[in-house]
Order: sequence, then structure tokens, then C-alpha cells
Amino acid sequence: MSTTCCSTTAEEPTPALVVPAEPATGCCSATEAPEAAAAAVPAKAEEPSGCCAPAPEPVAASGCCGPAKPEPVSCCGDGAEQEAPADVRTGLSLDDAVAALGGSVPQATDPAPYVLPHWLKATESSLEGAKPWHTVADRGEGELAFLPGFLLDADPIVDADPRTYLGWQPKSGDVACCAATSSCCDSANDTVEALGAEAFFPALLLGSPLGYRSEATASVEDPLLVADLIDRIVPAAAEAGVRSIVAPWLHDSPHSEVLALALQAYGGDIAFHSENNLLQLQHDSYDAYFASLPSRKRRRVKEDRDRADNSGARIERKDRDELRPLVGRISELVTQNRQKYSGGEDEAHIGALLGALVEGGADVRAYLAYKDDQVAAVSVTVRQGRRLFIKWAGFDYEALGERSGVYFEIVMDRPLRDAYAEGVTSIEAGPGADDAKRLRGFKPQQVRSAILVTDTALRPQVAELHAAYGKARREALGVSAEEEPTTAIGRLKAKLLGNTAYEPIQPIQPEGGCCD
Repeated sequence: MSTTCCSTTAEEPTPALVVPAEPATGCCSATEAPEAAAAAVPAKAEEPSGCCAPAPEPVAASGCCGPAKPEPVSCCGDGAEQEAPADVRTGLSLDDAVAALGGSVPQATDPAPYVLPHWLKATESSLEGAKPWHTVADRGEGELAFLPGFLLDADPIVDADPRTYLGWQPKSGDVACCAATSSCCDSANDTVEALGAEAFFPALLLGSPLGYRSEATASVEDPLLVADLIDRIVPAAAEAGVRSIVAPWLHDSPHSEVLALALQAYGGDIAFHSENNLLQLQHDSYDAYFASLPSRKRRRVKEDRDRADNSGARIERKDRDELRPLVGRISELVTQNRQKYSGGEDEAHIGALLGALVEGGADVRAYLAYKDDQVAAVSVTVRQGRRLFIKWAGFDYEALGERSGVYFEIVMDRPLRDAYAEGVTSIEAGPGADDAKRLRGFKPQQVRSAILVTDTALRPQVAELHAAYGKARREALGVSAEEEPTTAIGRLKAKLLGNTAYEPIQPIQPEGGCCD
């Protein structure tokens, strides 16, 4: 999606590996898009006519030596060179994408670890039916952007199925991670079934399906590079026969917001999906942070800690290579927790991903609770830059009981104390166990989902189902309605994306959660 003053460059879509057409070089020139792409994808809004209207007559000037040479007036301002759209390639394998990026994924935008090569490679190898469809934008002079994606002929896990975000559930009874069921979805399931799988598959999932992130990363802090990515992805996917494009986990960030707006410009629909728990570490030490909590919260945290101390469990931390012999047991415990809370990942996924983190040199660490010399509970975290991500938790509830206090100790309190000691600036804990996280100062950040079907006739019905599902999610998660924005830009933003303020009023799980 270009923002140049006068060019309206449209590129010819081709399936799989796609190299865009050369951009227009003239100030007011344009290239034509092929009829095939125009039929599959709605046309963009026309550029404002003011810039590219007929140029005004040259302004004549007089001088003592006769008429001066007329000075033409440019339709594009002072005649300075306009920034061209990025050169975008889509439908790439991971190796080709990394090569196009110069050998490594750019990280200036501080991405989550789940969009980096070792994680994506493990996703490809462990997630049956997921074919890589990665996209790279190159604007020259080292300005690069990368958006991972996977092409799905059928749903490998329910979280990756675009129909899930319309209130549909498979006949197997599997539900999306931390799903919220409600009366909205009773009839929606039949409606979506009637549309048929062929209305949605093949599907292109933008992001990291086992990382629950629809996120682009770039070498510069310029969200408009993300728009260029979408400008190439949508027509190329339609030309390749993709029936739907879904970005299920758009976290709060400028790049994700532009990703949502760009998809919406092509006819996609945006709705609320869930909340992510985030804690900014704003104190000099853990003790200072703890002292800043209200006395009631300090008392609750201390009670949880005392219960863990009295549980009879021995807690240790192990990092990186120390985790190699423990991958199997950790995967087993995490899978048990996923099954308890209806998570989509299975033991093969978790083992492959954890192994990839270790092999890829990621700063991965685990907090392990031993009971009778057996690992009975685990929490896995990943540090990326100055951010800490709490990714997995797993428990043997028969060994520890339902209310041992160990969950809080290894999932939140130990990582939090270590984060302060190591200079970490924020902790992302995901959804689930909201009450315990908010007790410790975590704040909710909304996660949106976006879905675009290439059949334009289906879009109104898809938008209606998606909106109803988003509303049901808010109600089930206890998220209050949004306040009406007061500024003009706020009203415009709300019209396009929905408001951004969500306030939790109730937890969804007592201890533990599928998405930690």
C-alpha cells in the first residue's frame, strides 16, 4: 500500500513466488492491474484527484531583459523525488525469505520470538498441512520487512481455522485456546457449516500459528512497510486460489494496526478476539515493585508464596542447553495443561518448538517444580531483547493438587523477580488466569482478529458472524463495552477498527490456563 503523492501503482499477481512489477516512475503515472486480480480483489479507493489534476499553466515572469523563462509548477509539490513502494515478494519458503532479507530476520521493531526463523521452521515441520507462505518487502538502503504466513488446505488445529473466528466448532468438539462459548455461536456453527469448507480453504494464515501472533517485523520503525506487504499478499493469494486470509492474533502495536487497516481496505473484517496480559517493569527492583502494590494485593501474593513453600515442592530454574534432557517431560506436562484447558497444541508441537528454541540459541528458561525428585510442574519463558514472554505452563495436578500455590510461584513470581534482577523492561503473560495476573499489576491489551474472504458475495455474512463472535468473546471474558471516542481521529479510528480501551471485570480461569 503506497503513500506516494501521485502514483497509483498496481502490480500483477502471480501464485507462489511473486516478484512485483516495476513501480511507476512518473509523478502521475500508473500501471494497470490485470483483470484476474481485479475480479478476485476489490479495487482500492481512488487516489485524491487534487494531486494528479491537470498541471496549471506555467507562471510567466517579466524582467528588465524581456520575458523570463516560464517556470512550470509541479503537481507533486516542490518536485522532490517521491518514495516508491517497496519491492515485495510473497509465497516464499523460509530459506528464500531469510535469503531475501540478507541472512537474518530484521528485529528493529522488537518482535516476539515466535516470528523468528527457528520457531517458524519448527512450526513448518510439526504442524501437518501448513505450507510456508512468507513475505518480504525491500525498500532499499536496508529498509526491510518480513511477515510470516502459512497456507492451509485444511485446518491442522482449530486455532488456525478461519471458521473458528466466526463462531464455528468442528464436530470433534475441539475448541480454540481459551475459547469462550456463548449463545451467539449456537446458530453460527450451522450457518458456517452450510457455507462449506470450500468457502474458506485454501486459507492463508498471516503470522505464527503456534506462537499466536500475527505480526510483521522490520528493520525500521515504519508501519507503512506493512501496508506494502499486504498490497502484494492479497492479489497474489487470490490469484493462487486462496479463499480466505486470516490474521487471528493482532496484538496492540502500530505495525499490527496498519496490518489490520490494510486488510480492511481490501474488504477484510476486524473484531475483538481476546486480551493479552502485559506488565511494564517501572521500578528499580522487585522489592520496590512489591512495595508499590496495595496492601491487599501484597497479602494475596504472600499467601500464594507461602502455599508454594508449604507444598513440599522443590523449585529450580534451568536455562538453554540445560533443558535438552527435559524436553520430553516438559512437553508432556504442558500437553496435560493444554488438554485441561482445551488448548490446540499437542505434545509433538510443543516438543518441536521447545527443541527449536534450544537449538536456535534462544534465551529460553524453565522453572521446574520437583515432587519426590520427579518434575511435577514447569513454566517456560523466553527472553527476547528486554522483553520476557511467558509461553507455557504444565502441571501434574495429581502430584501437586489444584491449589498448591506452585502455579503462581513458577509462572509469575519467580520470573518476575528474575526479570527485575536482569534488567527486563516488560513481561508478556498471555491470556488466562487473568485474576492472578491483574493482582500482580499486569494490564490487559486487546488482541484483534482479521478475516478476508475472496468471495465478495460472502463478505457481509462473514462480517456479521465475525462481529457476533467478537461481541460474545468480550462478554464471556468480562470485557466491558468501549467508551465513545471524543476526538475526530479517535472516531475515525473507532469506525475502522473499533475502540482500544478494554477493562477486565472478571477472570476466566482460577489457576493455570491454556495460553500461558
